[in-house]
Amino acid sequence: MKHKKGKVFLAGIALLAMVAMTAPTTLAEDRGPMPAEDDFFWDVFAQMTTPEDYSGCVTALNNYINSHPDEFGGDASQVLAQMTEMCTQVGLMRTDMQTNMTAEGVQTSLFDAGNTNWHAISGLYFQKTENGAPMGRISFSNTIDFMSYRFFTFMNNFGNLVQFNDGYISLNAAMVPNMIDYGASLTMYGLDFDEIPDIYVSNGTTMRRAIEGTDVSGISYDASAGTLTFTPGHFSSFKVVEKGSTLETMQITKVDPRSRKYNANKSTFKVNVKGRNLYKAGTDTACTLGFSEATKVSAKKNGKRVRCTFSMSEFSTLGYYPMTISIIGTGEVTKTNAVRIK
Repeated sequence: MKHKKGKVFLAGIALLAMVAMTAPTTLAEDRGPMPAEDDFFWDVFAQMTTPEDYSGCVTALNNYINSHPDEFGGDASQVLAQMTEMCTQVGLMRTDMQTNMTAEGVQTSLFDAGNTNWHAISGLYFQKTENGAPMGRISFSNTIDFMSYRFFTFMNNFGNLVQFNDGYISLNAAMVPNMIDYGASLTMYGLDFDEIPDIYVSNGTTMRRAIEGTDVSGISYDASAGTLTFTPGHFSSFKVVEKGSTLETMQITKVDPRSRKYNANKSTFKVNVKGRNLYKAGTDTACTLGFSEATKVSAKKNGKRVRCTFSMSEFSTLGYYPMTISIIGTGEVTKTNAVRIK
């Protein structure tokens, strides 16, 4: 009997976490972790056409529970009765996602009325707006199956994965490396250059001038509208500057410590980063480890040292995490496999 109740409880937590992760920003402290990629939730989710597909959810749950009776103690009807309410809660995801993204100034075609099958979303875009003015857009030319772990990972961490600013777009490739395979193109708005600007790109440890045909392609610039569109060869951060000018490149030379033991009894831990140009007067320096932003960042004015404080509870999953230092509107730099949580 204990085995059955435990499985029911864990399954319920997985579904509730999926709803919680898309709650409005004001409820961020109540969000739970997204179900792991191998959680049975994704088997159920993949058989639904949209988050509101209640009947598909119940059918998929019923099929899974009956196919795996040992996982649920054998009483499939009781388990199903306890879990169908979760299907109702999952149906609220679209509204919660839309509310959250609107509050963050993000417009998207995902919620268009014509998208009745989230397994085949075409013409998908996300556009960041600030004070009514567009800042940047990421568009996908390929059809996308949004009822998947990969794309909900992207949505759940959109704020950390994608940043738009004046002539600057950042995409954290270290955390979602396969997103580039869906025909992504990037657009910058509000530019004020008489001719096509130079594009700088982060190559991991520093930023350099982008190589056309390798880092970027299909460059199109409309000087009258102040818009630049291009296809990235890989996800990274891109900064545009006036043609012929230079950019002070950021660099990470050392991360200390390289490993940290997870300790649930500790609330925080610190990571020290050494490098170049990691600070700019009048602009905040941000620090991200994996998907998690630092709760506190202290940067030396000479730009050579940054100390980042992270919440220990966000790193219960052991493994290697990339470290990203970013200065909004200036650039960012990432060191892959920077810190190991063991």
